[in-house]
Amino acid sequence: MSPSPQDWLAVEKQCKQVLAAADWQALGELYFHEDGEREWRERRKPVVELGLQLARRLARQVEPGGVSLWVGAGVAELPVLLAESLLLQRTVVACNLLARECEVLNAALAAAAPDASVLYQAGDVREVVGDRRFDQLGCISLFTDPETWPMLSGVTYGRLAPVQVDVDAFVAEREQARELAATLFERLDVPAVITTTFEEASWFLEQAERRGGLVVDAEDELVETAVVGDPVGFLRVRPG
Repeated sequence: MSPSPQDWLAVEKQCKQVLAAADWQALGELYFHEDGEREWRERRKPVVELGLQLARRLARQVEPGGVSLWVGAGVAELPVLLAESLLLQRTVVACNLLARECEVLNAALAAAAPDASVLYQAGDVREVVGDRRFDQLGCISLFTDPETWPMLSGVTYGRLAPVQVDVDAFVAEREQARELAATLFERLDVPAVITTTFEEASWFLEQAERRGGLVVDAEDELVETAVVGDPVGFLRVRPG
């Protein structure tokens, strides 16, 4: 049974309560170089609106009771995590390298949404998930993060001119990213859904081609993200 409009309104209310309970000074320092708390005041409304748009579309892609892995999940993913947990009774595993962000978001969740089975876990996703498997992988602006992949990010977004590219550093980052994409792809129970940005889809298309015997269908509809602004859509991975 699909969630009702009232169900979605309840999740929206819960999400706003969690955001209201968050330490925005701490989150502002993590996300922005200056005036972080003010930046978040302007972005909190689109976080809820765009996050719930993505959640509604994801609800049409996945089955209730499944398991999702969200890599690099932060504030922007909160509405989707809550919707999956509260409306679809899905298990969500949310990983983030920033321990402080996990601490702040978990404190807000404990204060405002204690019934939601959502917990941000700090650390390398390969260590966090172990040998668990998932039918949905959320990977939004992970491989374009300038803090983790300065060369990949700079080339992807056109911030680096060809003469500025450190080729050795770029190749090293590319191989590290490819290894991570392969590890994440191996954790999928096919048929599965990958929620990712247009810029990152190629990492997973490459993995599907390498494995063979798989077909990847890309959904046409895209949703803008509230923080980075990258368009997000869905890849459906199924046996060929």
